[in-house]
Amino acid sequence: MATSPRTRGGDLNARQRLIEATAKIMRDEGYAAATSRRVAAEAGVKQALVYYYFPTMDDLFVEVLRVGAETSLEHMRAALADDDPLRALWLINSDASRTGLNTEFMALANHRKVIRVELRAYAERVRDIETAAVTVALRANGIDLDEHPPVVISMLIAQIARSLCNESAVGVTLGHDEMRAYVDRHLKSFGSASGG
Repeated sequence: MATSPRTRGGDLNARQRLIEATAKIMRDEGYAAATSRRVAAEAGVKQALVYYYFPTMDDLFVEVLRVGAETSLEHMRAALADDDPLRALWLINSDASRTGLNTEFMALANHRKVIRVELRAYAERVRDIETAAVTVALRANGIDLDEHPPVVISMLIAQIARSLCNESAVGVTLGHDEMRAYVDRHLKSFGSASGG
């Protein structure tokens, strides 16, 4: 992505603070609380600076999504090289702060097409990386890929981990210990090391 004139000059530290403040507000209070006034206050800058760097709030939300997505993609790529890629994917997707922010973006995407388009592109890249990591792990352990399609296993790992985070966020924990134990047994059966 080309650098815009607004990112070349001015206080780039302020720009970064605005991105971080928006992510924090979204995680802690939900996307609806991330108004330009609230974000500016959290970042310690004047409200006008929000619109100097981001002409619309959607532009700011997209940048928060992109920054978070690139960080997540780096973690996903590292999982490919991990000695235990299945467990690495489980742990990455069990990160409540990442899952919470993703949930806010999912909700925001229901109302904003630009967010939906960006989120879809990111989600497809993540799915590809997760599936590649699972494929490597299953092949290395002699698992039948027809019986256990890597995309299905990667979706199960990711969706179960995220679901546990989402439920925990609202205080629902019934069955979580049993589900974690179940997942742990299956990760081991696919050749994954113990732990988690």
